[in-house]
Amino acid sequence: MKWLSQLTTNSAFTKEIDDMSSKRLFQFVTLCALAFTAVGAGTTAQATTKHHRAATVYSQRNWYPRTRVKVTKGTLYASTTLTKKRAQLSQAKYRKLTYLTGTQYSLKKANGKKARYNYIVSTNGKVKGYVWYGYLHAAKKTAKRTQATAPKPAATLTVSAYRAEFLKDLNAERAQRHLAPLTEDSRYDQIAQQRSQQLLTNFDHSDATSDFIAADLFAQQGVPGLYGECISMDYLDDDQANPNQNVADKNIYSYIYDDADSDWGHRDILLDATTTTIGIGATQKPGSEYVYGAINTGRA
Repeated sequence: MKWLSQLTTNSAFTKEIDDMSSKRLFQFVTLCALAFTAVGAGTTAQATTKHHRAATVYSQRNWYPRTRVKVTKGTLYASTTLTKKRAQLSQAKYRKLTYLTGTQYSLKKANGKKARYNYIVSTNGKVKGYVWYGYLHAAKKTAKRTQATAPKPAATLTVSAYRAEFLKDLNAERAQRHLAPLTEDSRYDQIAQQRSQQLLTNFDHSDATSDFIAADLFAQQGVPGLYGECISMDYLDDDQANPNQNVADKNIYSYIYDDADSDWGHRDILLDATTTTIGIGATQKPGSEYVYGAINTGRA
């Protein structure tokens, strides 16, 4: 054990041991500090991560039912929450596509503002999602004509023909359900026609202050008994033998058989057993094939 006694009493060796211990202690403290910094940094990053607040749906309805549209700009979102972006539709590969749209959602965004978004699906089925409705444009139909064939004139709305077909179809649907037919009222027609014209610039039941526009018009004009209103937008198909009849037929079908997106609210209004009176209005957008329709029912 003599060698051990000499080793432990050697001052140079003892100093070397002390130096090594100091270095190891410094390394240990340094590692602890680095570990703490890493944990602290991770905690800070987690605390400051931004969370996208979701938009919420407060209503939905049919919009451009089974209609082809083009979209040349805007963000395509994966869902109505507007938290996940799927594509930028301004890109060339999206601009050249044609889309189908059938439902519009009224959303309250995270910033409190309200906006309308349409669900669109490309005709090839590969691109789908939600986009602000203001970016939608009617797709031009491809005309297949030979050079010798004269261009077919664009279809023109005849309000009286539209009214007659709509009322005939509706009363046939009511008869199938053992409901009394509705009678057309000129006062209701006048207000419905006014409403259809307003739809060109405000496709909504309400004005900017959330007042029910039709109810205000009925009150202002002293017309009693308003029960409900249905509005639509569809197109005159110039390939049909009777475009006015065709657009009225499409409106009736959408209201009664394709109204799940509106929780069957339009169907319930048109097939209500207590109503007796109807007003029918329709306006064709200038320079366009689109027709805006307004229906008011009541108990006059």
